[in-house]
Amino acid sequence: MAQYKITNDPYSVDFSLTNGNGLVRRTVQNAKNLLLCRMGEIPYDRYRGFNHGLFDLPQKEFDEALLPELDRVMMWEPDVEVVSAKATRQTDGSTRLEVVIEVGIAE
Repeated sequence: MAQYKITNDPYSVDFSLTNGNGLVRRTVQNAKNLLLCRMGEIPYDRYRGFNHGLFDLPQKEFDEALLPELDRVMMWEPDVEVVSAKATRQTDGSTRLEVVIEVGIAE
């Protein structure tokens, strides 16, 4: 299975990825969308998305809670499994996430 790195950096959605056209790329894009979504911002599904309350935790506690939270978030994309994750505090106070995922779809 192929591994891909996704981040919580903003990006433009590629709407040209339709059925049969880049299924793996579309799955990776879906995983990134889930990572960028805030938990609670989707009215009909309040548990979908990343819990941004974790960003207020001390770094050690954040690192411990990161993988279980990412596993929970990726439940909405069943073809994706989180392999590893790294959080880096930026100089502006934000946190950059780098997540390695494995896509269980053949290209």
